[in-house]
Formats: sequence, structure tokens, C-alpha cells
Amino acid sequence: MIDIERRKKLAYHLRQLSNGQISNDDFEESVMNDVTFGWLPEQYYRSEQSTNDDLVIRPILEMAWGLYDDTRNHKLNGRDSLTEYAIKEISRYIMFLQSDQEYDWDYVDLTHPLIRFSFKDILKSILTLGEHYRELKLTREQEYERMKKSGDFEYWPFKTKAAFEEQLNKQPFLTGEN
Repeated sequence: MIDIERRKKLAYHLRQLSNGQISNDDFEESVMNDVTFGWLPEQYYRSEQSTNDDLVIRPILEMAWGLYDDTRNHKLNGRDSLTEYAIKEISRYIMFLQSDQEYDWDYVDLTHPLIRFSFKDILKSILTLGEHYRELKLTREQEYERMKKSGDFEYWPFKTKAAFEEQLNKQPFLTGEN
């Protein structure tokens, strides 16, 4: 399912965040109002809506959460500016969000296992002297490597270079179409 309206809102807020127009707190508030049905980006995975949503929303939100320090209010400029590489990557994500292409990648949770550890996981890790944690981490790394091999990963969230180039040729910006 493609949710064009929410994709465009997420693209807009991500663009504002990445070029320093809004702070991380403003980004989170805007996303909560327009995209995640009241959930913070890093907690959206818990929502009922995330399970039957446009499949690109959750991974883009998780990627966006890693762009800033959520322990303080700041904009991504000055010492917090993004690298040229990060800006190029985000531009591709925004371009995908502006497309009507289906997201075809398998979902892989890229957050560190400790971030989403439950009490049960903590107990298992203690009782197994850390083996439970190491297994979870290894499983995620293996899933990530399998996902990367299932398409042209350097063009993520596009599945292939051809899909990326197709969208690149469709851009309405600065053409007088929008």
C-alpha cells in the first residue's frame, strides 16, 4: 500500500530537518501530527498502524531518528550539520517518498538490540552470560546482509538502479510542473 499523502508530509518534514529549517523537536512534533498517528518516530514500531502501513514509512522514520540527538533540542546546522554524504542519502529517501513506487525491501530492524530489549531479554542475557544478546545481534547482522544482497542497496529505498533512474527522470521540481 502506498500512502502518497503521508509520504509527502514525511518528505517535507525530513527535508526541513535535514537542511536545518526546523529543530529535532519540531520534526518529531510534526511527524507525530502528520505521519505517525501521535507516536514518536522511535516508538512508531509499537503502533498498530505500523503493521499495515505503507512499508517505507517505518524504515525512513528509524533512519531519521538517527540523524539527531534526541536528548536536546537543536537544528542540524553548525556543529550538528549533516555530512555531504548524509545529505545525498536523505535526498534519495525524499525522492523515493515523492514517488508512487512500492517499497520492495524486506524489513530489517537496524536499531541496536539493546534499545528494544525487554525485561525478559535482559534476564535471558544475564542467565546466558551475554549469549542471548550476541545471538540477537548476530541475527540482525545476518538479516541486514541478506537484505542488502536482495537488490541494489546503494540505491535504497529504491530496489534497483533502474527504479532510481526512472524516478530521477520524473522529478517535477524546477520543471514548471509544480
